[in-house]
Amino acid sequence: MKVTLISPYLDIQPFGLRTLSAHLKREGHNVQLIFLPRYFTDRYEDETLDDVVEISRGTDLIGISLTTNFFDNVIQITQRLKKDLNIQILWGGIHPTIRPEECLNYADMVCVGEGEEALVELARKMENAKDYHDVRGVWFKKNGKIIKNKNRPLIQDLDSILFPDFRYDTQYILSDGHVQLMNESLLEKHMRTMVHVGTMYTTVATRGCPFGCTYCCNNTLNRMYSGQKIVRKRSTENLIKEMMKAKSILPFIKSFGLADDLFFIRTIEEIKEFCEKYKENVRLPLHIGGANPSNLTMEKLATLVDAGLKNFRLGIQTGSERTKILFRRYYSNKQVEEVVKAIHTFKDKIRRPLYDIILDNPWETEEDLKDTLMFLSKFPTPYALNLYSLTFYPETELYWKAKKDGIITDDLEEVYRKVYHDCRNTYLNRLFFLLKRYTVSGWRIPTKIMWALTNRTLRKLKVSQLIYIILKIQYMLYECLNDMRKGDRSRILRYITKGRFTQHISHDADMAAHAAGKR
Repeated sequence: MKVTLISPYLDIQPFGLRTLSAHLKREGHNVQLIFLPRYFTDRYEDETLDDVVEISRGTDLIGISLTTNFFDNVIQITQRLKKDLNIQILWGGIHPTIRPEECLNYADMVCVGEGEEALVELARKMENAKDYHDVRGVWFKKNGKIIKNKNRPLIQDLDSILFPDFRYDTQYILSDGHVQLMNESLLEKHMRTMVHVGTMYTTVATRGCPFGCTYCCNNTLNRMYSGQKIVRKRSTENLIKEMMKAKSILPFIKSFGLADDLFFIRTIEEIKEFCEKYKENVRLPLHIGGANPSNLTMEKLATLVDAGLKNFRLGIQTGSERTKILFRRYYSNKQVEEVVKAIHTFKDKIRRPLYDIILDNPWETEEDLKDTLMFLSKFPTPYALNLYSLTFYPETELYWKAKKDGIITDDLEEVYRKVYHDCRNTYLNRLFFLLKRYTVSGWRIPTKIMWALTNRTLRKLKVSQLIYIILKIQYMLYECLNDMRKGDRSRILRYITKGRFTQHISHDADMAAHAAGKR
């Protein structure tokens, strides 16, 4: 049986889709993967969809992966395939898992939850011409009615999941305007564009999350699978074996990344075992995509740094105690400070750490935001801020709270199509971005200055806005001088010839005056 799996994501290493391909191939199916990297706000050209249609001809089943933000893109692909081809289309991923009925308005079937076992059973029954509408973990639309099969249990033995499929001869990629057969050069090129540290191979070491933060999809998944063991870990042996295989088949790899946020839930004994084998067998720089302050310790961090840890991201989200309760982020600011100090201890071995912060929370007060700004201003530099605009992903607790409070009235425009890095242009938000520019360069905005920037009385007197403008000018001059030292005069020429310097200052002054006394 021939199966085509399609990924719309910018990242061409989608772990789930590549492992699905591996499982189907082990069953003897003819599988091809099509990668269509495109930012979710941009639509595909007709020529691209023409290529997808031609590559998909003769397929018995098409599977498309999607998260909420890629809803429009996947609808576009699906509608074009259905227009030209008579092929059953299956949607899978987090969005079909949490909103299967909505997705069945477009797809013939949706995979709810983990797909490795469900897709293999579905393909086997389809190939053998057996009725497949009873496959657990898959919902169907048949004769206008929805068949809601029970969920499959979570896969407890993660070592049973095959390694991702990286065979070039069965994969295609959108590159330079055309969907073309993958090769090593194209794979390296597109993997490199996703990171700034060379070509990195990314995998996951865990599935599930015990925290269930109210804004996260795990908040929904934990309710779906209540009563089951949610957090599951791959063995060290299995994880190292995948990395060694990746090194052998992808010789251009310069580092490895662990994309899950839960690696530090492992015990110190487990981390020591991993690090020992990583140093012995892999010996490349290591990047960890995330950590929670409640499970990161100095000992764990020191052990990983010794093994080659170079990049690191920590989910802080807020410094406000009120907001932490709303988010269900159960850690203290003191815990965060201790973790930040531990990270800074290794400043000569770890590149500047990345700290996640969530803005645009409609239930936060000005005092909550000031608490976070003051908190961040105490951190040792350098560090980078990853600033998100709070997005109410479907079926999470915060989504339903936002619906109840009338904050969301149009899911498609206000959730699905929202760019989660587009933070609102408010005075306090601009302070976060100013702080980000300072700290990433190793500078600090002292707590006394931050207090003056956020003090309501000084803002009414326009003193805060004046300090803000001075800090902004200082940083802009630093950028220009730094560029000139490198022989690059393009930035300062743009400022001068296009008047961008005065535009920046006048815009900041107008905005700051307008925002005085407001968020």
